[in-house]
Amino acid sequence: MVQRSGRAAQLLAAVALLAIFGARAHAHHGGLGIEGDVIDWSLKVDQWQQERLADGHRIKFLAYPRTAIVNRTTRLVFEVQSVATGHYVGGLMAAVVIRTPQGEEHTLAAPETPGVSAYYEVPYVFHMTGAHTITFRAQTDRQLMMASFVQQASANPLFGDWTTVTGNGVVLAAFVVTWIGAVLALQRRLLPEITPF
Repeated sequence: MVQRSGRAAQLLAAVALLAIFGARAHAHHGGLGIEGDVIDWSLKVDQWQQERLADGHRIKFLAYPRTAIVNRTTRLVFEVQSVATGHYVGGLMAAVVIRTPQGEEHTLAAPETPGVSAYYEVPYVFHMTGAHTITFRAQTDRQLMMASFVQQASANPLFGDWTTVTGNGVVLAAFVVTWIGAVLALQRRLLPEITPF
């Protein structure tokens, strides 16, 4: 009986590990799908981070990953929506101006994402840590829309902002408690009881 339950536990553990590591992560955020391994996915998943109103339009901003990592590509994604009608505004000539903490400015074209109306995306590599100012500019028929956002860049993916540090700490604590519990449970089941004479 002990061998059967031990093998069943081993089989269950193997199935659980395969499910965890074998499953592809899928997230859907306003038309953008994210696939990849669990670590890359966990660094990228988030909702809209910042939102600004500009000339009757709501401009939303999101970075994948949330905290940019120095010398790695970060996707800067913007969405434009009319406040009055709620319709998404596509077909704009958009640009993004990135101002580094030292005051250098880089202007990049922000094309609309193919197949996703009103999404404008720029891949960018941050070369220094600190707060970068990102200004989204778009020209409509009648007006110029501008909205500025702040994006942090970190040297280490594990220690970006306080939410990342807190989340990593909680996951580490849960991992340690789980393994201690597993070791104690296995020790109790597999080691023979020592009875005093």
